[in-house]
Amino acid sequence: MLQATATAVDYVRARLIWDTVGEMDGSTCVWRVAKSVEPNADATVWTVRVRDGITFSDGRALTAEDVLFTLRTFASRPTTQSAYLAGLDVKASKARDKHTLELRLTSPDGFFDLALAQSMFVFPAGTKDFSKALGSGPFVLKEWARGKSSLLTARKDYWGDGGPYLDEIELLSVAEAGARLNGLKAGQFDYAGALTLTTVRTEKQNPDLRISIAPRELWGELAFSMNLSVAPFTHPEAVQAVRCALDREAMVRSVTFGLGEVADDAMGRHQDWYDTSLPHPVHDPDKARRLMSSGGLKGTELSVRTSDYEYGPLEGATAFVDQGRAAGLRVAVDKVPAADFYADMKSLLAAPLKTSFYHPLPLPLALSTYYGPRASYPFTGPSSDTLNGLIKAMHGAVGDDKRRRSVHDVQRYLQKHGGDAVFARVPTVAGAKPTVGGVKALGFFDYPCLRDAYLAA
Repeated sequence: MLQATATAVDYVRARLIWDTVGEMDGSTCVWRVAKSVEPNADATVWTVRVRDGITFSDGRALTAEDVLFTLRTFASRPTTQSAYLAGLDVKASKARDKHTLELRLTSPDGFFDLALAQSMFVFPAGTKDFSKALGSGPFVLKEWARGKSSLLTARKDYWGDGGPYLDEIELLSVAEAGARLNGLKAGQFDYAGALTLTTVRTEKQNPDLRISIAPRELWGELAFSMNLSVAPFTHPEAVQAVRCALDREAMVRSVTFGLGEVADDAMGRHQDWYDTSLPHPVHDPDKARRLMSSGGLKGTELSVRTSDYEYGPLEGATAFVDQGRAAGLRVAVDKVPAADFYADMKSLLAAPLKTSFYHPLPLPLALSTYYGPRASYPFTGPSSDTLNGLIKAMHGAVGDDKRRRSVHDVQRYLQKHGGDAVFARVPTVAGAKPTVGGVKALGFFDYPCLRDAYLAA
């Protein structure tokens, strides 16, 4: 089960089999297994009240002990979730009774509620074979062929409101976007995710399909990440030059076919946390040329480490070659095979300049993931003491107003002193038959929740 989200279709299946502690709806936590999640005054202790009446698929009751076992397991193993639970004191945390959990942290974290809403799939305490872990979700797995398909059947005793409305759901793994679209048009599938951007234009007049675009807060973001600890980006002038050379409007037109939007060197736009007062970067190739002619930077060649592991990074890097030339920058593209780009993390982090595709996360979690003392992926190099202090203060903030202001402080610092030039926001596209309803993103448009899916007559 701990490896059940290796691919998009795996994640969709996991959301059907296992309930989570909570999930995101926009910038709001919606609790599922948890009934409520509340911090103490300084956010060092969080009380989770577990909902009564939930059962696993074998009929046993789900309790606080199951949730505690789940969180301890995720925190102690190399999973996506473990990074979000890095501050959890697993030994000091305890179940006070069957429905109350006391989670103690090693340091204050006013955003720990967001962490608990990040795919914390709950399984029974004492589980040893995680490949067969029982779930409390709306469906159970009936058939499974690795990398090909899975068939799930609905639970008639599911605890939740709403679905399941379908008796069965069959999930098929189809790697190529064109094949997914063709299968949808041919009636092989009722729903297909991760379609190409061009699908929006080619199929918009097709009455037999409904093409949908992710809510704006769930769009991906393209960036050029500059390692501030490596030349030439130890010079602030070089960082400014890259930002000034970027024609963000042109990037949106060419890379996203006009369907995306400009990003202002800051991630998370359209989330409630985002600082809408941030200034818009100006495309100024003449300033870029002047900056790269000063401080010993003249003649510097920039090499962008990139890949085609998904659409956008390579296209952005290629477009920047011409934009850089127009600003007097010598830019080369270092294309790495898709399988190696993230596999060789040491080389990626050390590269002076690389493309980043930031998938949507709640903004406070995204900032901690890529910057600060506990960053899992510090693409822009080690953080400064000032940034570390701002990240620490952000996590120490309690209450919506203080939390929002602390996020804005981090964003303002990064826009002025950080190493990421976030230049474009890219929508995700899905398609469905007109009869399909009830498919919800709930934090992950690429991996939708089918709990309430239905087929209209």
